[in-house]
Amino acid sequence: MVRFTLRQCTYFRTVAEYGGIAQAARVLNISQPSVAQAIQKLEDVTGLILFDRHHARGLTLTLQGRLFLEHVLELEAQAEHVDIQAKALVSETAGELRLGAFKTLAPFFLPTLIRDFQHTFPGVSVYQTEYGLAALGDALRNGEIDLALTYDRGWSLEGLKVVELTALQPKVIISSNHPLAQSEYVRLSDLQDIPYVMFDGPGSRVYFDDLLAEAALYPEIAYTSNSLETVRSAVSEGFGFSFLIMVPEATATYSGGTVKALKLVETLRPLNVVLAYQEDRQGKFINGFQSLAQTHFKRLPERTG
Repeated sequence: MVRFTLRQCTYFRTVAEYGGIAQAARVLNISQPSVAQAIQKLEDVTGLILFDRHHARGLTLTLQGRLFLEHVLELEAQAEHVDIQAKALVSETAGELRLGAFKTLAPFFLPTLIRDFQHTFPGVSVYQTEYGLAALGDALRNGEIDLALTYDRGWSLEGLKVVELTALQPKVIISSNHPLAQSEYVRLSDLQDIPYVMFDGPGSRVYFDDLLAEAALYPEIAYTSNSLETVRSAVSEGFGFSFLIMVPEATATYSGGTVKALKLVETLRPLNVVLAYQEDRQGKFINGFQSLAQTHFKRLPERTG
């Protein structure tokens, strides 16, 4: 337990700088006995002899005093930094934001959003984590994260504050070698006799299954994966078509093939990208990230949906 105070250290440093108690008292605008008592108390609690007392020449630092002064200067600098940070926290210009994102959305949006947020709030540290949908919901409700970037399907948003960012239409991906790849658009009926590569991601499978059922399409399932890149590779190798919400700009796949993304002629039920958070945690950082994200999504070209 520290038994001396920052004020005592400041009085000591001032006496050391000005060479005497009287001089330090004038600089500090306090009485000489107050300075003398502070120095004596500091020596008592530390066990150090800080000054040699000279009746004619005032006070000079001992070796212990000179070494202790170095630590005092570091302590005062650190105290100044803490004071600045405390004031920043009061004004909400510094702090941290714990951000979670659904793992298939993260590579498309998260780095850009964090970069823009830190440009606007340079004093805020952002800690990001990627989750599956169920784990993302648990992390948000348990207070492990402050804000979640996610879809509005696949987990319960009940009791949470939800801000819609964009509504995405699914696209069809097909091998670049398939005849349908000659067009930019496709009708659901064109897919009737083509095998299906199922993206078995959390929330995605149910959403895409519902779309197929609504269109009365029941294709043969030729390949199943919970990896977006594996689905793209399987499509590029001719296993069939697939639906995707998030479509990378690159056409090349990990397997070395290429795919073509086709827009659907029909307007289907969209999948919404949202920000979710607990309303009692609302604050300047969450509001700032929300505003920035809304602006970002409004400016996006039609690429992902």
